[in-house]
Amino acid sequence: MIEKVYEFKKDATTKVVEKIVNTEHVQINHIVLPKGEQMPKHYSNSYVHLIIVKGEMTLTLEDQEPHNYKEGTIVYVPFNVKMLIQNLNSDVLEFFVVKAPHPKKLNAPEEPIKCE
Repeated sequence: MIEKVYEFKKDATTKVVEKIVNTEHVQINHIVLPKGEQMPKHYSNSYVHLIIVKGEMTLTLEDQEPHNYKEGTIVYVPFNVKMLIQNLNSDVLEFFVVKAPHPKKLNAPEEPIKCE
């Protein structure tokens, strides 16, 4: 078999943070946040694409005002940017985080560095 198959939790309504793909080239995480939940404020440890598949994400980058992004949106965040991801408006926010290249290729820690 040439391909490799990865699975992720489906129809989750509780908080989920799962690393699905962790190869030498890319890291892909699947995250589900119920309303009122957030990820810890941190610095992006790679070039990041946030793929929103359900709900609405409130994203604050650096010291900018928060912006809201709805499902069906892909948001790009450059390397080493302070970010805060929140679910303020939806029953459930579900999204994928694609980090390419893998943080190790940028001499960054595999897990993002929390700030504040």
